[in-house]
Amino acid sequence: MTNLPIATQVIILGTAHCLLGLTATAIAYGKGRNFPRWLAIGLIGGTPALVAAILLKKVSR
Repeated sequence: MTNLPIATQVIILGTAHCLLGLTATAIAYGKGRNFPRWLAIGLIGGTPALVAAILLKKVSR
């Protein structure tokens, strides 16, 4: 267990979740996907969005 207060734990986990979502957004955007759409997906989805972004195929334009 941790000695951190619950509020601090929620802030740390929420920040980590959002950073994972932003990473997913960057990966998906780098593969040619829509930035605003993936920003929403990433911030809501967190880790699953990161996995999905990694598995995406590159869009040829």
